[in-house]
Amino acid sequence: MRLRRSIIFLLPLLVILVVMYSCKKEPPAVVNNPYSNINRTDTTGNKILVDTMTITYVHQKVLSVRCALNGCHDGHFEPDYRTPQSAYATLVYAPIVKNDTANKYKYRVIPYDTLNSVMYIRITNCCYVNTNDRMPQDNIGVPLPDSSITIVRNWIMHGAKDMYGHVATRPNEPPVVTGYFAISSDYQTGYSNNRIDSVYYNPFIVPAAVASFYAVFVVTDDSTPVPNLQVNTIKFSRKSYDFSAAVSIQATYLASNGGQYWIAPVPTAQFPVGDTIFMRYYVNDGQHQTNVEYPNATLPYPYFTYYSFMRQ
Repeated sequence: MRLRRSIIFLLPLLVILVVMYSCKKEPPAVVNNPYSNINRTDTTGNKILVDTMTITYVHQKVLSVRCALNGCHDGHFEPDYRTPQSAYATLVYAPIVKNDTANKYKYRVIPYDTLNSVMYIRITNCCYVNTNDRMPQDNIGVPLPDSSITIVRNWIMHGAKDMYGHVATRPNEPPVVTGYFAISSDYQTGYSNNRIDSVYYNPFIVPAAVASFYAVFVVTDDSTPVPNLQVNTIKFSRKSYDFSAAVSIQATYLASNGGQYWIAPVPTAQFPVGDTIFMRYYVNDGQHQTNVEYPNATLPYPYFTYYSFMRQ
């Protein structure tokens, strides 16, 4: 009986002890910080060896000391020369913003090709577009010495390699619709030159009595020959934003007077007089899942009216 009373007396105390023990906070576990041993004074770039034919070397010897200066290529605009990574990303196969007067160039740097690399042209040519616009700009600083130009030239001619010694693969871009014109079926009259109210982006006028005309589109591609382009369809709609029920006409390839075109006869008689008829061109190079549509919904409205006509 005395033992039972002792147990009954001790039970509440045991419960309290259990609760107290379960609420006791354990010291926090030690978390391993993988960055705790970094030597933050080490600027060698992840221990990557500086190969003289990589962007790391070009950045170290030329770009960081002559180009990535305040007010110049310091990240406010491209190319961005603050780091080897940013320099490479904004140079190799990077589309240019400012072209020469002949629209000759496409990329800032093309591996193995200094003649078509705008970067190289800019540091060696006195007058890319304007007088004294050689880089570094003559009216700001002093042109690069021959030793620096040699470093850049060697880098490009050895493949314009990245930090790891890799050569970039040329991008495969979709086709580009560069323009069009509309001409009479006897090739004598250019209808697309005659715009409503003489405003260049308004619909062009086709005489109501004309039964048909030719729509001729100019399309280019970076890797696929123009005759091998696919789809090449012109669609016509009375709605600028909706081509779901559009009339479709297949274009055919035409080489004439040194030019390459895709041409299609347009039977104007099926379109109402006085209505604006909008056109869109569809093309594929066989390398992309979706067709190029031009003009597309992302463009301002004047592009739609420029690619349109009206029977009058």
